[in-house]
Amino acid sequence: MPRVSHSIKSLLQRAYQNNLITTLIFNDVTYTGTVDFLSATTVYLGLSAGRTQELPLAGVHRVQLHQSQSWWYLYDQSPQ
Repeated sequence: MPRVSHSIKSLLQRAYQNNLITTLIFNDVTYTGTVDFLSATTVYLGLSAGRTQELPLAGVHRVQLHQSQSWWYLYDQSPQ
């Protein structure tokens, strides 16, 4: 079984704890959403209302946290 990077797992844990929007690359496909759950081997990424993608951590190659904006930021924008 491929080893999971400690830094990737730490970033995903931070995203889960702080409900941050997260972009990750899994097997050359980019996903953006919120971390719904994180286990020892799998990340469950919420992509849209009611839709979660289950991704094995071993296939995650890059993680980017959108630290300044939690998911509710998307709904707080008032029309100008």
